[in-house]
This record gives sequence, C-alpha cells and structure tokens, in this order.
Amino acid sequence: MRGYGIIVILLVGLGFFLAPQALAAGGDNILYEGDSIYHHITIRQDGKERCMIFGRRRDLRQTCIDLEMPDAAIFEYSSMMFAGFLFRPEAKAVCLIGLGGGYIPTVFRMHLPQVRLRTVEVDPHVEKLARQYFGFSVPAGQSLTIDDGRQFLKKSQERYDQIWLDAFNSDYIPAHMTTKEFLKLVRSRLNEGGIVVQNLFCDSKFYDAQIATFRSVFAKVFAFEGQRSGSCVIVASDRPASDPAGLRKQAERMGGWIGRIDLYAEAAKCKVPSAARKAPVLTDDYNPANLLLMEKK
Repeated sequence: MRGYGIIVILLVGLGFFLAPQALAAGGDNILYEGDSIYHHITIRQDGKERCMIFGRRRDLRQTCIDLEMPDAAIFEYSSMMFAGFLFRPEAKAVCLIGLGGGYIPTVFRMHLPQVRLRTVEVDPHVEKLARQYFGFSVPAGQSLTIDDGRQFLKKSQERYDQIWLDAFNSDYIPAHMTTKEFLKLVRSRLNEGGIVVQNLFCDSKFYDAQIATFRSVFAKVFAFEGQRSGSCVIVASDRPASDPAGLRKQAERMGGWIGRIDLYAEAAKCKVPSAARKAPVLTDDYNPANLLLMEKK
C-alpha cells in the first residue's frame, strides 16, 4: 500500500490521468466520460440541467447546475447546507471540502461575496471539468486548494466560522473523514461558536453512526431532514447561535433568503435527531463507514 500511495502522489504532482473518453453529445446527452486517478466521471446534460456524476451509475447524480439559473438549488441538500448560516449568520470565513461542479462556490460568489470561501478538492481533474463544463471560477475572496480534506486541515492552522463537508456521494464515503479523530481536527479549526455542516443520506445505518460520532465530539448536534429526498444535513457546534426552535426568527433577521434559497422553508426541516440504539462511534481504528452506507435502516 505504501508503494501505491507514492505512485498516486507522483501522478497527482505530474498531472497525469487515465485516458479520458470524451463522447459526442448525441442522443445520450453525455458530454464527457473518463477516469481520473480517483473517480470515473461522467458529465451529462438533460435540457438546461448539467450534472457531474461519480461512479458508473448514471442515474445517481451528485452535483448539477441549471445553465440558465446557476444559483438555483437542484438538490434539496444544497439548500439545507446553506441553511447552516442560520446557526452562524455572521460567518466571514468558510471552508468547503468537496468541489463537484462548483454549485456551492457559485452561490457564494453571487450572493455571499462578503464571506471568504476556501474550497478544498482532492481531485485536480474535477477542478478542470468544473471549469470547462460548469463555468466554475475562483473570484476575489475565494481560493481553491487541491488536497485531501483531512490532510489540508491537519497542515493548515487557519480557522473558520463554518466548515462544510461535501466530499461524499451516493455509493462511496472517504471513510477517513467520518471518524471521531477527524471531527476533533475539524473542531480545532473552528472559531469560537463555529459550526460544521455535513451532507449525507439519512436512510442508512451510516447516518445513525455519524450522529453518534458527532455527539461524541460536539455539545450540540442538529439535523435538517429532507422532505422530498433522502438527504440529510448535520450541523454541529459547541456554541451555536440558535437552536431549531429559533431558526425561523433567525431567518427573518437574515431577510428570509440567500439568493434563491428560502431560509424559512429550510428552517422547518431542522430538528434534534433521535439517538439510534447500538449506533457505533466511528474511529480511525474502527470504521465500517462504507458497509454501514449499504445497510438500510
């Protein structure tokens, strides 16, 4: 394994990738399909909607944009993540782990230019495709680092008001960013009262394990539970600015909207999640994250 890791590092440093298979758009709406050293990636377009898909299942979309309204949230989880601002509305510095097609940085650019956003993406090919097919760019006030999210936080001493974890997809989890040790690292990179926001699906036993793991590190753990999807967003903090009962009033103070995102509607989805019996706390030594992801509740 050690030799393999050295090979991977060398490939990243030299910018090598497995040969892509760019396809004609044709009737199947596939604009691009190929492999990086981390992912099999497909770019698919249906009408005005363009998606980046990781893995071989083209029906499982991970990141999409509306080409006419790039700040519109196609997925429910995107809106719920921005509702995290209800817990830390005065945030000035946010770290986002996971770029995808760049929808989240686009909303920051268009509607939260006062917030300093640093995006961390492990795969340089994802950045290339985001720029080529999704109009992604890094404006003033934002920055992009190509690195593993955990390694970046370990090496950097910078602190943030919010840290967003969006490096997961529907059939794979980077397990080293799910553990108690990782969340302790995240907490050490938060300013006082800062929050961590994580996107994941809530219909598997992995969700229960993540709630248990977050509670082993943070004093307060909340969850936005999707009403039209299987998505959930965990928000955790030692000193959040509000609780679920106060989110509607917080939304009113913020004007009710972030761009096209209705904060009133998202606030209604938040609650204190119940504790699942026998849910394990994930650690670096015990971490069946991807097995739990496959086990439905």
